Amino acid sequence: MVVDKELIEASAKEALAWPESRKWDTQEKDQRFRACFGAPSEIVANIWNLIEPTIGEPGAAVKHLLWALVFMKVYSNEEIHCSIVGWPSARSFRKWSWYFVKKISDLKDQVIRLENRFVNDPDPNTAGVKCFMTVDGIDCPVFEPYPFNIEMYSHKFNGPGLKYEVAVCIKTGFIVWINGPFVAGTPDASILNNGLSNEIPEYEVVEVDGGYRGCPKGRLPDQGINSGERKQKSVARGRHEVVNGRLKQFNVLASHFRHMKPNKERMMERHSWCFHAIAVITQLKFESGEKTFDVEYNVKYY
Repeated sequence: MVVDKELIEASAKEALAWPESRKWDTQEKDQRFRACFGAPSEIVANIWNLIEPTIGEPGAAVKHLLWALVFMKVYSNEEIHCSIVGWPSARSFRKWSWYFVKKISDLKDQVIRLENRFVNDPDPNTAGVKCFMTVDGIDCPVFEPYPFNIEMYSHKFNGPGLKYEVAVCIKTGFIVWINGPFVAGTPDASILNNGLSNEIPEYEVVEVDGGYRGCPKGRLPDQGINSGERKQKSVARGRHEVVNGRLKQFNVLASHFRHMKPNKERMMERHSWCFHAIAVITQLKFESGEKTFDVEYNVKYY
């Protein structure tokens, strides 16, 4: 069943038990929808239409997709989640939320594609060293797993966490690569050297920050011919931080992840579902026109 934004909004009104005494179509409608679900109704409709052919669970409905979005956007305790969407049982909310988080996550390879780094580039195969992406790590807090592991420590928030590598196309600002999760203590350069570096041609490099020193494919902030080029590099990296911030608008990535049972491996798997799902949602928002900002980039490497 193909749905549109009107059907999504009708389902949202029902899921939120919107009172008849209050007007739904107001200037605050889009802001309200985003506050609850993390994306506008047209993006949610797009997500449903993308995953609908793969839904095999009897009883799955649009409202359950909305439950998953509430789970990731709000990420509080189950009583709060259930109160927002009309008091289903905690067991039902848990089942359907994780089911649709995984379904959205499974869209990653369809939506986030490395070849999209060539979008708007007239000829990516011309001679010389070329740079199409900024690359950075993003750390997400988790509760301390058992047994204690010092490698989980993240200096960014002085506690245990998981790390992902994200690459953003310089020309478009699109997310074109995700790698992870890794324990937060994993060096950024090691992740790049063992992952993305093996997926791009020999002539290609990426813009990185100072944490990637010693990485052959990385071009550091001070590697510019003049101050103008170094400024362009800085703005491109700054835009990447904005993209990371967009991902953490979903509270499940900004709060300590509490789904630690039965073991660390299961926790990392479930966290990766959430991260990949949110990256898919964010990229679909970018493609719909919700861009960050354009950057001027004419840096030459030889």
